[in-house]
Amino acid sequence: MKLYQASTKSASILNNTWTNSSGQVIYKVSTPFKATGRKSTIWRIVPSGILSEPSAATTTSAPTLVRRGTSQKGFPDESDSDEDSPVDVEEEIDFRDNFRVLAEIEWNMMVSSIFKYDGEEEIAATTFLKKKTWGCYGRHRVFKGPDGREYKWILGFRVPSLIVNDGSKTLVACYHRRNVGLFSQSSARPAYLEILPGGERMADLIFFTFIYIEKIRKKKERASRNNGGGGGP
Repeated sequence: MKLYQASTKSASILNNTWTNSSGQVIYKVSTPFKATGRKSTIWRIVPSGILSEPSAATTTSAPTLVRRGTSQKGFPDESDSDEDSPVDVEEEIDFRDNFRVLAEIEWNMMVSSIFKYDGEEEIAATTFLKKKTWGCYGRHRVFKGPDGREYKWILGFRVPSLIVNDGSKTLVACYHRRNVGLFSQSSARPAYLEILPGGERMADLIFFTFIYIEKIRKKKERASRNNGGGGGP
């Protein structure tokens, strides 16, 4: 499963739409600007016929959610960038562009950010994603999946990746940066999150945690670049 990032703007991880290979919007992330107390809302498409599912706040008013076209290469058309049991998103389903709130992230600076995922009670980000081991941008993050296994987000030097935290280092998901096709237009492609078959059953959870992980990883990357170093908690 590949989820393509529509907007290429520098801060677009928190304000973007994400499409499947057919150009259908699957997720929308919206973060209105505020000096303090910013909150990101993550919307997920809902196939028609299950709009009354009890665990979700169903809505059709997600901001600027549209069915995007595809380029001649089959990728989502980036010329119209937006501001910023799981469904098989590659399957041909009658979505009709209805969306529900999947999760919210309340961003805090001095204390832990707050998560609210899939209708559950609010929980501290440091409780949901526990800090384990060290990398070039501080400590990696571990969470428990619905199958009872632990998964670890690696804050990589250029991109985050998700592995099974059992010593096998089995890859579950990985982010791929945009390729502008500098030397070959045929190699141009948008950035995308790739979720391997082993992770598709919990795609919503992976996507939600990815948004948080890439935001903090990118912040540490910029700080490292400005300071000429890396590391830190």
